Amino acid sequence: MTKGVLTVGSQKTVAEAAELMRLKQVSSLVVTGAEIPRGIVTERDFVRRVVAKRIPLDTKISDVMTTPLVTIEPDASLNEAARKMIDNRIRRLPVLEGNTLIGMIVVSDFARHLSEKTLTEKVLDALWHQPST
Repeated sequence: MTKGVLTVGSQKTVAEAAELMRLKQVSSLVVTGAEIPRGIVTERDFVRRVVAKRIPLDTKISDVMTTPLVTIEPDASLNEAARKMIDNRIRRLPVLEGNTLIGMIVVSDFARHLSEKTLTEKVLDALWHQPST
C-alpha cells in the first residue's frame, strides 16, 4: 500500500481540491469530515461529475465525492483487498485502522507485488550466486 495519502476537507471547493491534486501530482484525494474519511474524489469524478455536468468550481467537494467510502483494514489479505476492489468496481482502496487513514491500495500495487520475487526465490537466487567453498 501507499502511505501518506493526501486528504481534503469536505468543506473545500472543487477548485481547491483540483489545485491540490495538481500541485501534489496525485490522481485522487480522500475527503474527510471532522478528521474522519468520508469519501474519495478522483480524476474520473472530476470528468464525470464536474466537467461533464458543468458544475461550478466553487461547489463543495463533498457534493461530488464518491460515497460510501469502501475501505479495508490493514491486516486484511491481498485476496480480500482484490475481491473488494473487484466487487465494488474501484481502483483505489483506502486502508483504515479504526477511523484513521493509514494508506491506500491501488491497482498498480498488485502488479508490483506480483512482479516481485518471493522470499524463497530470493534465497535460492542468492544461494545459486554464492561462490563455492
